[in-house]
Amino acid sequence: MTRLGLLRQTIDRLTQADAESPRSTAQWILAEALGVAPLSLYAERDEPIPSACLRRIQTWTARCAEGEPLAYVLGYVDFAGQRFRVTPSTLIPRPETELLLEVAARLVETLPPGPVLDVGTGSGALAISLARRASGRHVYGSDIDPRALAVAEANAQGLPNLSLYRADLLKPMPEAEFALIAANLPYIPTSFLAQLPKNVQREPRKALDGGPDGLFLIRSLITQAAGRCRAIVLEVGDHQADPVRGLLEQAGFSWSGSLQDCSGMDRIVIGESHG
Repeated sequence: MTRLGLLRQTIDRLTQADAESPRSTAQWILAEALGVAPLSLYAERDEPIPSACLRRIQTWTARCAEGEPLAYVLGYVDFAGQRFRVTPSTLIPRPETELLLEVAARLVETLPPGPVLDVGTGSGALAISLARRASGRHVYGSDIDPRALAVAEANAQGLPNLSLYRADLLKPMPEAEFALIAANLPYIPTSFLAQLPKNVQREPRKALDGGPDGLFLIRSLITQAAGRCRAIVLEVGDHQADPVRGLLEQAGFSWSGSLQDCSGMDRIVIGESHG
């Protein structure tokens, strides 16, 4: 079996299984198993597949065909130019959260001195990326799940300006006040969970389920954050920017705007406190 032949076979199987992005998933499976760049699958299309690699590719393909996310199959995801370990205990970081990172990193540059907190850090991708960019500030990452924190610790690799700890939103808090609080909390309404693609449904429910209106944890965080940070930046779901603006203003934050994702949806919202 050649590289191109197996690639076509893998794409066909994933397509028949209604897997997410069959072509790109197949390319990543083959490239990772063979230890080559995806483009070499076409440049060296007639290269034979070693038997050990063939078995690995077949196993990984079967898992993706059954609905397991590719990131869990491979054990990693690329985020903001870095590779992060992920497991079924962690949400898989997505491009929308890279937008959250960019907004938070730019905002930090304008704020007075003080620590930064990533609430619900999961794999640690956001907290770690912020700590690398804002090396002059101490960054905290918190999560309620100790299994997720273990993954974040492994990803952190001893960053000197990063601390990870277990907390339920801001309870407890490691500092009295923060320059910035950032969070990508669950924001999918409970009734929508069954409509998600099957691979997304394999991610931790607690990292997806935002309650009846999708804002249960976001509402609680905003309430707890009032008077405890100079700015807060949040990733939100479809059509949630306006309701979150109301929550921020009710809590005493001034509205600083929102940013759209690549689909044109308001995805990142910003509130600031001048007290």
